[in-house]
Amino acid sequence: MNNDILLDMYDEGYYLEHLVDRIKNLLNTDFSNAISKAKNDQDIYHAANDVVRKINKLKPLFEEAECELDGVAADHISEAMMMILQDAGYFDIDQQELLAAKEW
Repeated sequence: MNNDILLDMYDEGYYLEHLVDRIKNLLNTDFSNAISKAKNDQDIYHAANDVVRKINKLKPLFEEAECELDGVAADHISEAMMMILQDAGYFDIDQQELLAAKEW
């Protein structure tokens, strides 16, 4: 489990911790598990799309809490995904492509 991801989202004070925890959990479990089974870049992008679709479903919760998922959140999330990927030995992944399925 990568405890260093999404620290900026926690530090900003704008995003509620329990909502950031949910994203962190998705990244540390679903995304990390899928990456460990990836055979190629296509598998990685597929795993990223799957986890981003799950994050998309959290959007109403963020809106209710008046802390929307926005461009800043997208940057933090894609950086977290890159940290996970680099820890797994993947360095040539397009960071913007990781969030291709985002709806915020």
